[in-house]
Amino acid sequence: MEDWKTALGMLSVAMAVIAAVVYVAQTLRGDVRPHPLSWFLFGVLSATGYWVQRDQGAQQGSWTLLAMTIICFLFVAASVARGERSFSWQEWALAGAAGAVFILYLFTREANVAAGLTTVVDALGFGPTFVRGWALPRKDSVTSFALNGAKFVPSLMAMDPISFATSSYPATLLVLNAAVAIMLVMRRRAVAPSPSPRGPA
Repeated sequence: MEDWKTALGMLSVAMAVIAAVVYVAQTLRGDVRPHPLSWFLFGVLSATGYWVQRDQGAQQGSWTLLAMTIICFLFVAASVARGERSFSWQEWALAGAAGAVFILYLFTREANVAAGLTTVVDALGFGPTFVRGWALPRKDSVTSFALNGAKFVPSLMAMDPISFATSSYPATLLVLNAAVAIMLVMRRRAVAPSPSPRGPA
């Protein structure tokens, strides 16, 4: 059983890495435009979620959020050079809320409270992602969002113990990432691609 959970944990991390590689490749090609403040938000929340899972003994099931913490902050560094430069007050507020949840858990160690707040802030943090994806469906990565949702399936299967504190956040991320991927596909079908400045090929 332990070997099976280890394999599931490694699979979830591998999927996270593949999703990151796909996103980086698409960014370098100019297909997607990373948003540094969003990645910072998700990085802080992933760190809080991992810390809660680790303290609750989630073991292999926590590896995905550890990997995501590292990946998100690497994306922050990379996207500062290639991403957006202007951020709304709502985005700054969400980043501040993520930091506040991290500090709250640091001092209280209230796992259920931290997990619940992390889940809520992350769900709100997906708001700008949905808005940008709706307006510019070809400026974000369907493959990356799909993989980032799917990776939590083996992660949750490897989770032990299963509790609100350990599983509410990854389960929500599974749903939200899948929802973004589906929305991008539907919007791409509905919105014609922008014409090339060089004219039709």
